[in-house]
Amino acid sequence: MMIKEQIEKKLPTIENDSQIISSILSDVVSQYTNDLDTIMCGINNEILLVTNPAIYTIEQYFLRLSSCLYFMCEQVEQLGVYDSISKSKAQEAYNNSYLNHQYQFDKSDLKKKPTIAELTALSEQDALYDKTINDLYNKAYKIVKNKIAAAETMVGTLSKILSHRIQESQLTSSQTGRQILNEGERYF
Repeated sequence: MMIKEQIEKKLPTIENDSQIISSILSDVVSQYTNDLDTIMCGINNEILLVTNPAIYTIEQYFLRLSSCLYFMCEQVEQLGVYDSISKSKAQEAYNNSYLNHQYQFDKSDLKKKPTIAELTALSEQDALYDKTINDLYNKAYKIVKNKIAAAETMVGTLSKILSHRIQESQLTSSQTGRQILNEGERYF
């Protein structure tokens, strides 16, 4: 049975550790998405929060976002390499620790041979930071991939907005032109 006080005692440690990891994660993600974040903030401020933004503004953000996504494809794959390598390093640290603990017992006294559960626990403890680094890169990879997916959706949205606004503009120009022609015919 869980006791609320025992859980509450552990919360500050979890919050502190989470803040440390979140800060590092934020730094890693921002290295890869700083340009994208800037463009998306601009889209929010200059297009989404503005009534009838200029077609020129929409076009510029459409181009900037499309270009940014092109360059991010390589970056996200580089982050995927870090994820893969850190996973290998975590497994290597675990395996090395397991083997080291397995052979550390006193060979003359077989009663001191550690159990599989003990070896596993010791190895997991020894590889904790390597596993944390892998988790960090894995989460960073997923965050960047999700931001790219959201930005790709925004490119599609901007494209639709542009098409709609251009059609409206052409329709207005066509109607204005007809009115001018019709008004001109009255004088003849």
